Amino acid sequence: MRSLSSIFVAVLIASSATMLSGVAPAAAASIQVRDSRDVPSILPSGRPSEPVVMLVSLYDQSMRVFVGDELVARTNVSTGKPGHTTPTGIFSVLEKRRHHHSNIYSQAPMPFMQRLTWSGIALHESDHVPDYPASHGCIRLPGKFAKQLFGFTGMGAHVLITEDERALRAFAHDKLFYPGGRPSQSVTQSAAITPVVVKPMRKQATGSVLVFGASKPEDPDATVTAHELELRNSFDAGLELVDADDGFIMPRSRDPIRILITQRTGRELVRDIQSMLNQLGYEAGDADGLIGSDTGDAILRYQRDTSIEATGAVSVALAHQLSRDTGRGGFSEGHIYVRQGFEPLFDAPVFIDDPSQPLGTHFLTAIAHESEEDKLQWQHIQLSDSVETSPLLELDTYSGIRSTGIRSTLERIRMPQYVRSRLLAMTVAGSSLVIADGGINDEAHKGTDFIVVTNNWSD
Repeated sequence: MRSLSSIFVAVLIASSATMLSGVAPAAAASIQVRDSRDVPSILPSGRPSEPVVMLVSLYDQSMRVFVGDELVARTNVSTGKPGHTTPTGIFSVLEKRRHHHSNIYSQAPMPFMQRLTWSGIALHESDHVPDYPASHGCIRLPGKFAKQLFGFTGMGAHVLITEDERALRAFAHDKLFYPGGRPSQSVTQSAAITPVVVKPMRKQATGSVLVFGASKPEDPDATVTAHELELRNSFDAGLELVDADDGFIMPRSRDPIRILITQRTGRELVRDIQSMLNQLGYEAGDADGLIGSDTGDAILRYQRDTSIEATGAVSVALAHQLSRDTGRGGFSEGHIYVRQGFEPLFDAPVFIDDPSQPLGTHFLTAIAHESEEDKLQWQHIQLSDSVETSPLLELDTYSGIRSTGIRSTLERIRMPQYVRSRLLAMTVAGSSLVIADGGINDEAHKGTDFIVVTNNWSD
């Protein structure tokens, strides 16, 4: 198994853009551009090597295009009219077609189309781009800008759609991923990463079940098994990749990765319960997250055998009991998913402190550092979202939108060390981290990046 240091040697991170002579520091130039409305509506020539992020504001009917931390262009747009409103949230370019016609609206032409969802939302050229919402949900672009943008962006480029105009801001935190180490000028005090003891996966006839323990305090007097001590030592030895025995193979591609951390949904809870029942020999059927007779009967048999009230019902309390009986330790309230090139790489449970509170909806992207080309820095934007109550997760009832800051959200998330090690090895400029409540939605099925559609009904 290769160490992270050997992997990093092979990583070439794009160098930062050359600044105009006599302008220092870099932050001053960025602030000057971002505060100005006199941003050109013409994109630079050629496709940039740094990540591209597009920010669309429904209120302003505008799009701003960022390359790394620089705002390079701004244009007017026309979004969905009442009855066909453009959804807000986090999207990516999933498909590009120079010549395209609508499959929904009478084969209407959609030149220079860049698809954001498979349900019909896209960026495209239009000869009618008024300063008010007029489309059937797509984002209309002026002709010249649409042509330029089509050649400027690559597959997977992020598009964030918000009600009001929001800005990407530099952000640093110890729980983010910094291959090559933290940039020296952005180191800040933050909560230490909580170590999590990881046990090997156990293969079952009905599928693989990841078994892992709850977080352990660093107590020198605590009793530690030889196996746990070996794992802890391997975490500290130059951040060697710890094998979780799940068959994961480090990808050769150095393309950006996509990371989603989310609260578990009801279906994920059911799937976990099915897996644990199968592991204990109660034959709950396929771990598909669907409650059928096999699952209900297995729950009843388990409850009777363990002298629990025989209800046959799925609950968080049942999941906690099964977690203890299967040796998993604490029941994980969250999950992390990782994709690359629209394809899944791996996923794993994560622990969330104070799970009755929402995580909020956050987008973070890694860009090359201005002065330390072997390192990365992060940018962040928070999106307004309304969290729906989930009885299965015992979430509190929220009245409208509750703001959950990114710093406090990150400090509540604890993940197995082998997950952090993998992500450190794979994170490059252009990689992104999305944190959201509600699991994976129907738009974010396989073959996409992680799409988050936000709810702003209480704005």
